[in-house]
Amino acid sequence: MDRLDELQRVTDAALAYLSLEDLLNELLDRIGAALGTDTAAFLLLDESRGELVARAAKGIEEEVEQGVRIPVGKGFAGRIAAERRAITIPDVDHADILNPILRQKGIRSLLGVPLLIEGRVSGVLHVGTLSPRVFTSEDTELLQLAADRAALAIDHARLYLREREAREDAERTAKQLAALQGVADAALAYLPLEELLTTLLDRVAVSLSTDTAAFLLLDETRGELVARAAKGIEEEVEQGVRIPVGKGFAGRIAAERRAITIPDVDHADILNPILRQKGIRSLLGVPLLIEGRVTGVLHVGSLTPREFTAEDTELLGLAADRAALAIDRARLYEERRVVEALQRTLLPDPLPQLPGLDVAASYQPARHGAAIGGDWYDVFPLTGSKVGVVIGDVMGHGVTAAALMAQLRTALRAYALEGHEPAAVAERLNHLLVPLRPTSMTTLAYVVVDPEQETLRMISAGHLPPLLIPPSGPGRFLPVEGDPPLGVTAGARYSEHEFALPAESMLVLVTDGAVEVRGEPLDAGLERLREIVEREADAAAVCRAVGDRPSHEDDLAAVAVRVTVLPERFRSAWPADASALRVLRQLLRRWLGKWGADDDEIYDITVAVQEASANAVEHAYAPGTAAFEVDARHEDGMITVVIQDRGHWRAARGGDKRGRGLPIMHSLMETVDVHHGEEGTTVMLQRRLRGAEG
Repeated sequence: MDRLDELQRVTDAALAYLSLEDLLNELLDRIGAALGTDTAAFLLLDESRGELVARAAKGIEEEVEQGVRIPVGKGFAGRIAAERRAITIPDVDHADILNPILRQKGIRSLLGVPLLIEGRVSGVLHVGTLSPRVFTSEDTELLQLAADRAALAIDHARLYLREREAREDAERTAKQLAALQGVADAALAYLPLEELLTTLLDRVAVSLSTDTAAFLLLDETRGELVARAAKGIEEEVEQGVRIPVGKGFAGRIAAERRAITIPDVDHADILNPILRQKGIRSLLGVPLLIEGRVTGVLHVGSLTPREFTAEDTELLGLAADRAALAIDRARLYEERRVVEALQRTLLPDPLPQLPGLDVAASYQPARHGAAIGGDWYDVFPLTGSKVGVVIGDVMGHGVTAAALMAQLRTALRAYALEGHEPAAVAERLNHLLVPLRPTSMTTLAYVVVDPEQETLRMISAGHLPPLLIPPSGPGRFLPVEGDPPLGVTAGARYSEHEFALPAESMLVLVTDGAVEVRGEPLDAGLERLREIVEREADAAAVCRAVGDRPSHEDDLAAVAVRVTVLPERFRSAWPADASALRVLRQLLRRWLGKWGADDDEIYDITVAVQEASANAVEHAYAPGTAAFEVDARHEDGMITVVIQDRGHWRAARGGDKRGRGLPIMHSLMETVDVHHGEEGTTVMLQRRLRGAEG
C-alpha cells in the first residue's frame, strides 16, 4: 500500500499546473521514490523523425544535457516504443544498449515501459539501479501505472504549453488581429463567392489603408491567375485579366509562393497594363495558400509611393490566410451545390419499374465535407426483356467530373439503345474520352441483364468486379478484371463476359467508396462488402446497407439487381394503358420459357395474349379506373390464358385494325373463347406445347 500511496501522488491534479520541465522532474522524483531506483528518465517521441528525445532525467542528467536521441526500434528505449510493452534488463553489460551514458554511469539493471495516450505511443519512461536487481512483475505493474498517469499529465502539460504560447502570440498580434477581425468573420463563409470576395477586399483595403485591392484566383487547368474581384481597379475583372503563373507581379507571387513588394511600379516587371493606367505607384502581394497549395493571389496598391513594411506584409499575409479559407469554403459550397443539382438531374430517380427484376440504387457523397466526385449509375430498358445496368467512377471531383459524367451517361445510353453490344459501347466511349486526357479517365462496368434467358453479358473497364449472390451458397465476385479504364489509350479493346443469372440471384455493383479504406488491402474491403450483401434479402435493403458506412473518403454508389421468381400460376392485374403491354409481354415470355415453350410457341402465345389485352385496353370501358386481369396456368402441357376486363368491347368501325384481333388469336391458338357478360368480357386462350406431345 505504501508504494501505491507514492504512486497516487503522480496523479495529483496540481501537477497539471506545472511547466512541462518542472512537471517531468517532479514526476521522476516521485516515481524514483516509489520504486526505490537510482535513476529515472523520460524520453518523449519526436514523431516527425521517429526518434525518442531525452527530456528529463534523474541520476543520468547527461541524457538531457547531451540531447540523446534514440531511433524507435533501436536499443532499450527504442524497443519499448516499437513493441509497445515493458522491457526488463537484469544486466546492462549483457544487453543491447544503444545509449553509452547508461553504461558510463554504472547502471546495472533497467526497467522501462511505454507512455501511451489512447493507444498511441508518446514516449518511454525507464528506471535503473546501480546494483543488480531483478525487477518483479509488481515493479513492472507499478511503473506502468505510473507511466499511464504520467502520460496524461505530460499530455495536459504539453497542451497547456501550446495554449500558453498561442495566447502569447495572440497578444503580440492583438493590434493586427483587431484590424483584420472583419476578414475572419465567420459569417463571411455563408456569403456567395462573388459577394464574399468584394466584402473581403473592402475590409483588407481598410485594414491596410490602401487605394486598391484585388483577388486573382488560380485556374489550374490553364495555369493562369484570373481576376475575380477588384477594388479601385475594377477593370481587371471587367476585362477578364489572366496572368500566367510565373509571369509579371501576380504570376511571380504564385510561382514563388511568397510575398513580393514593389516600391515603384514604373521600374518593375508589371505584366498587367491596367496597374500603370490607374496610376498605382506601389504594390504588395501575397499568395493564397490552402494546405500549402496555391489557390490565388491577393494584392494591394497605393496611388502614392509607399514603402510597405514587414508589419504590412504580415498583416496582408494574415488576411490572405483567412481569406483563402473563406474563399475555399465558398467555392466548395458553390461547387457542391451545382454538382449535387447536376447529379440529381442525371441519376435516375425513381428507377424504372422492370418486369421480373427487383432493382435499387443509392448514392452517398463523400463524408467530412470532401468535394463530390464523379460516381454515377444508370438503369434502363433495352430491346425485349433486356435491361442495361451501368456504374462508373469519373476521375476527379467537382463540376468537371460531374459534367463528364453527364456526357458519358448520355453517350452510353445512345450507343446501347442503338443496339451495340457491351464491348462496342465501351470502345465508342473510349474513343470519345481519349482526346480529353488527362482529366477524362473513368472506370465503368456495363451489364446487359436478360431475365428471360437468365443470363448477363458485361464489360468492365478497370472497375471493381460485380458481386453475384446465387439463390443458395456463398456470393462470388465475377472474374472480369483486366481491361483498362476508359480514356487511357486509344487502342484499348474490351472483352465481353457472359454469366448465368438464375432466378432469385442478386447482382451488386459498387464504386470504390463502398469498399476502400485507407491503409487496408482491397480484398478486405471486398470481403466486407460480400458479408454485408449476403445478410440482405432484397435490392433496396442491400443498397441501404452498403451506403450505411460511418465514414468513407470517396463518393459511394451502389446498384443491386435481383431476378425475381415467377409463380407457378401467372395471375396479375394491369392498368388499361398501352404502356402496360410491353411489361406484360416480357413477364409472359419468361413464364412460358419456364414450362419449356420454344421460341415459336412463346412468340405465338405472347402475340395472341397481347391482342386480347389490347382489345381490353382500347375497347373495354367501365366506371372508375379501367383495368384488366391476366390469369395464365399450365396443366399437363396445356397453356391456358384468361384475359378479363370489366367493360364491353366496342364493335370495330371503319378502318379499325383491331377488327383483325380475333382472326389473329384464332390463327395462333388452338382454342379462343370470347364471352361478353354484364360484368365485362372474358377471353380464354389455349394451346398445347409441342414438348408435351407424345
